[in-house]
Amino acid sequence: MSVERVPVLIVGAGYAGLSAAALLAWRGVPCLLVERRPSTSRLPKAHGINRRSMEVLRVVEGLEDALFAASRTGANESTLIIAESVTSPPIETLVTKMSLDATCVSPSKICTAGQDRVEPVLLRFARENGAEIRFSTALARFSQRSDGVEAILRDEASGKETTILADYMIAADGAGGTIRDAGGVSMQGPGFLADTISVLFEADLSAILPSDGFVLYYLRNAAFSGAFVTCDEPNHGQINIEYESSRDQESDFDEERCKELVRQSIGVHDLAVNILDIRPWRMAALVADRMSFGRVFLAGDCAHITPPVGGLGGQAAIQDAADLAWKLALVVKGHAAPVLLDSYEAERKPVARIAIARAIANYVERLLPDRQDLRIREDEYGLLETAMGYRYRSDAIIADDADDGAPVEDPFRPTGAPGTRLVHVWLRRGEETISSHDLVGRDFMLFAGPQGSDWIEAAQHVGLRSGAPLGVCRLGFDVDDPEGLFLPRLGVSPEGALLVRPDGFICWRSRGHSPRPLSTLEESFARVRGFATRESNGIRETALAGATSA
Repeated sequence: MSVERVPVLIVGAGYAGLSAAALLAWRGVPCLLVERRPSTSRLPKAHGINRRSMEVLRVVEGLEDALFAASRTGANESTLIIAESVTSPPIETLVTKMSLDATCVSPSKICTAGQDRVEPVLLRFARENGAEIRFSTALARFSQRSDGVEAILRDEASGKETTILADYMIAADGAGGTIRDAGGVSMQGPGFLADTISVLFEADLSAILPSDGFVLYYLRNAAFSGAFVTCDEPNHGQINIEYESSRDQESDFDEERCKELVRQSIGVHDLAVNILDIRPWRMAALVADRMSFGRVFLAGDCAHITPPVGGLGGQAAIQDAADLAWKLALVVKGHAAPVLLDSYEAERKPVARIAIARAIANYVERLLPDRQDLRIREDEYGLLETAMGYRYRSDAIIADDADDGAPVEDPFRPTGAPGTRLVHVWLRRGEETISSHDLVGRDFMLFAGPQGSDWIEAAQHVGLRSGAPLGVCRLGFDVDDPEGLFLPRLGVSPEGALLVRPDGFICWRSRGHSPRPLSTLEESFARVRGFATRESNGIRETALAGATSA
């Protein structure tokens, strides 16, 4: 049996796995992704990538444009309506194209492409950046060693087995994957919510729907509740209809019955319908009790199962991958201690909980208003706060006196507190207008005010001494802030500074001048990378902060 060595093994080619492969490869980390299926998804399944997910993906040059090119509709061209059927008068209009302008919050726009369009784009960029992807390849078994993960892969066509020795493994094998169970991880939460049948169909929708844009109807029909969504292929649509398993079985949904469900959903009784796919699935809400064990990290549906109402599950998968990618890259390259990886669960698990609570609230508000008992009020926040305002707390964040303990903040009222996402402000760099987010992505970045030259000098020294990637940006010198918004929104004076991680989250802040900028920054930069700085006989030393994740 042949043996191969790779820094990161990824299992599963969904949103989490492909995003992780693309972002790791872009950061120069060799990785191998295996998928038991012969290809990416051929079905739309999930629809849409929100602003925060686009922010973490757009760091890869060309990826943002490629995702928009894969969609039939333009950026932000979405309409969401609650109605009895597509042709019925709206009960409520939730979103229109005009309501999606959030240029003051993010440089990114919403992409409405379906999963069948998104996955091939992520695959292409992962391969172009150097990731190795093997389809029709299953994880047969694995075990953990002191120095990594030993995985046995099986080629589904030939049956040939290969041994992979990986420093770390990302389990992105989905809600029904086996890695989670092999690690003794259990799922917790509300659990089962509804049995659902998903029907992909083709019909002449040109006279029924607007000619452009993404359209989603939540259906409160006398016969059922569910949803209708347009697809990237013209005249293709998808319905998701709930049913009672006490009355109906999966086998009851044959082509003729599904055609009738499509007609009821559209509200046109004589519509000619061609059924393309019928797929039953179960809506559930669950979170893993652990998002890692040893050198194995759970991502996407493997780690949390989110009701699809609002699309937060797919976003969490992409964002899990982004969080793991930059942390693994630093650890693999020796720029951070392995203990940094412990912050993955500390940061991402609370986000999964509030995403699930928001998705359940959406489900109740849009489809089942009489089921208020399903809501998880203690974890429930507004959609924008949940999607873009979530806060991180871990040893990779150095909190200050502005930390009020709230799980989220309003993106329209940013505080600049450590653990929050960097505010988006339009800046000028020469003749170019850029977002503050265009200055982060690959490395740590120290931002300093126009009178913060001592912070810039300290950062340059710390970067050279540590060998870790640390960029600098001084307002008024490297970039200009024409409207004077950036520092005030971050709570930083012209003499102050803040440190931003590669994922765009603030990890340390000095509101103003420090009498010891070098030692202050050196200690802070070490801490957020999993190292502790101590003084011994007057000499500053850096040591591992705790045990490794293994």
